[in-house]
Amino acid sequence: MKELDIIIKALKLEAQQKPNERIYVGFKSYTYAEFAEMLNNHKKLAKVEKEFVENFLKTSLKLFKENKAYREKILTLAGEK
Repeated sequence: MKELDIIIKALKLEAQQKPNERIYVGFKSYTYAEFAEMLNNHKKLAKVEKEFVENFLKTSLKLFKENKAYREKILTLAGEK
């Protein structure tokens, strides 16, 4: 499974665990459930929201590659460990 797919899977699973908690993407705030829905349809989002999601995913991927603790957390959430 690709690293980005693992991150997306982990975020979606986390959204199932705490759907009403807030996640901050740039200057916007969404519930985990809203953000998971955005991940499912990020190619069809409005330009600004699409950029927020893609930038969030780029940052997450960079952290995944560079930060061992973050990588372990994502792998655990995704059930890949």
